[in-house]
Amino acid sequence: MTKSELKAAVEDFNRRCKFIKEATYNSLFAETTAQQEARIKHLLKPENYTAFFDYYYGMNTPIPLADAPCADFHLNSYQEVFANPWIVQFRKWFRGAAKSIHTNVGNFTHLKENQELSFGLLIGQNEDHGKRLLADLQGHLIANERYIKDFGLQHSYGNWADGNFECKDGSFFKGLGIDQPFRGLRNGANRVDAVSLDDVEDRKIAKNKTRVKERVEKITGDVVKAFGKHRGRLIIPNNYIVKNGLLDGIENEMKNNPNLRISKVNLSDAEGNPTWKERFTKKEVEAINNRTDYFTSQREDYNNPIEKGKRFKAEWIRFKKIPDTVVWESLICYWDLSYTTEGDYKAGVVIGVYKNQMYVIDVFCRRCDISEAMTWHYETMKRYAKQGLKPVCYYDATAAQKAVYNPIFIQYASIHQFYEIPMPDLSQNVDKHLRIDATLTNVLFNGTLVFNTDLKETADMEAGVLQLLSFEKGTKDPDDFPDALENAVRKIQVYAMDMGEESWGTPHIVQRKRSGF
Repeated sequence: MTKSELKAAVEDFNRRCKFIKEATYNSLFAETTAQQEARIKHLLKPENYTAFFDYYYGMNTPIPLADAPCADFHLNSYQEVFANPWIVQFRKWFRGAAKSIHTNVGNFTHLKENQELSFGLLIGQNEDHGKRLLADLQGHLIANERYIKDFGLQHSYGNWADGNFECKDGSFFKGLGIDQPFRGLRNGANRVDAVSLDDVEDRKIAKNKTRVKERVEKITGDVVKAFGKHRGRLIIPNNYIVKNGLLDGIENEMKNNPNLRISKVNLSDAEGNPTWKERFTKKEVEAINNRTDYFTSQREDYNNPIEKGKRFKAEWIRFKKIPDTVVWESLICYWDLSYTTEGDYKAGVVIGVYKNQMYVIDVFCRRCDISEAMTWHYETMKRYAKQGLKPVCYYDATAAQKAVYNPIFIQYASIHQFYEIPMPDLSQNVDKHLRIDATLTNVLFNGTLVFNTDLKETADMEAGVLQLLSFEKGTKDPDDFPDALENAVRKIQVYAMDMGEESWGTPHIVQRKRSGF
């Protein structure tokens, strides 16, 4: 922050501390030493965490950090944290669920007074954010007279504006931005033993896979390796606002960690009943939902990071169960491949026609080596063969690509002992974006093209949907799946459908000659 911004922030902090000090001092009450000790002992039990929070910071204080009593999920999540010194806990709580204040102030001070925290690290979106998180915590440790009466004077040295401070009991707190260095963090003999990764997900950065990868490696590598010998709690208070971003990256890297826990709390259940019933009524939930558009509401309040389509709308992507009695009238497999592992995605799609409906039956959409795509292709084709089915297979190719991929298909056909070689499609002579737009807008909008229900929430389908929703002319985002899908749809239309003007998107199965392929 600039000097003027820092000056304003410091003045605001000092005013806030003065208010906290006066308000909490005036709320002190007389009690015997025995009564005070019994009360503190009660509040420091993990099962009484919400009473601890409400007494020092919440509804029972004159300077409440929350405007309602704590919810069950505040207590349950903390009890998990307290019980497991090596926990990695995602707090995918809706916007307004008090994620930050409970994690950074309530949880950290309760752990501290139970001798379960000696070095707390608060990580924000950037350095300034990290310092502001630190300010919320330090403000109460140096000014909250209720806390000081029970646990003594806290501040020893340092200041949030400098990025760290130490308490008289030796506990140390530091605030950093996620892109700052974490390696080798220590305070004397104490290494980091509690980390809050607070609201660091970024929808724009999620599009930059290199930066996402770097941030994931910083957390799963640098931060985790900064932990000391005896404990290392990692709490991630961040609602799920984007797919394939930092949260997904960390979760994927730690999926085999036995200490991984996911706490997911939406604003309401499917019937509209609030999950934080102490704070919201059903009517208030409805009002919150109505204040924002559907896509924002789903991201921020329901941990469902769907994106509003730039060209193809999310509501056009329909999932439908394939009938048990299906007899496919036509099957097409189409591939869009790339030369390099780190380049574009390799995308493949299988479409079947049944009773005037196109079904996307199988999907492959990954940034991977050619061997992974070929293995999937031949295993899928063998599965179809066992059912007595034989899709007509193509791949998008220039003359140069044909020379590269034909030998590859032959090689993997031999490896898998299934001699089916997709045909190169050399027919592309129309602008790709115009072609994708014209073909897919029609069939998606009219519901002529639907997706197999079994594909829903699979990694390949989700990657494909993201490409569809981000598609627009001139896009720099990957478009391999829309390209493969469009080609497959167009082949189906030529091969098996009468798409006359009178039907405009309604397919009619007819017998056609296979010329023109």
